[in-house]
Amino acid sequence: MRAIVSLLVLTAACRGAPTASPVSVVDFIKEATWAERRPPTYSVENSTAGGTTLAAIAGPVPGRLTWTLPMPRGARFRARVAAMDAPVGIRIGISDERVYERLFDTTITPGADWTAIDVDLGEYAGWKLSLFYRPDAVRWRLVLSADAIGGVPARIAWGTPEIVAGRTDVLEYNARRVRLTRSGAP
Repeated sequence: MRAIVSLLVLTAACRGAPTASPVSVVDFIKEATWAERRPPTYSVENSTAGGTTLAAIAGPVPGRLTWTLPMPRGARFRARVAAMDAPVGIRIGISDERVYERLFDTTITPGADWTAIDVDLGEYAGWKLSLFYRPDAVRWRLVLSADAIGGVPARIAWGTPEIVAGRTDVLEYNARRVRLTRSGAP
């Protein structure tokens, strides 16, 4: 009987803690001024789609927003996207200035509700078994692109764009981001 109780206690101890809801670690609405904007007419405004109004970064299509920052461990990019005038192709990618990786793409149609986007960024932070690849030390370029479909100009709104992560990862990220900034990392 003791062996069974010991086994149950050991099994319970080995199980990870319950996963908490992720929290916002990077709010791109607040960090909009740090984005490279092409064209520069992207702005923060309240945008409405499907009867719901959200804080958004809105601008012309074709266009691109790029932020350069380290990635939190266990990170996810989340946003809601709306096309205002015509269909828009959107792409989300990441670059370390050597290689660009496309993480997500879809077409958004005007007149629809906000389209929810959830992209895993966990591969771009943390420890990896490599002498040369150290994702925690890289300041990644997160690229949000909007392409005109059929050459028809449009407007797009990136509603409540953010990076979320678990609470422990957020604490580690904030400390690492300060260290990277102080060390003068690009």
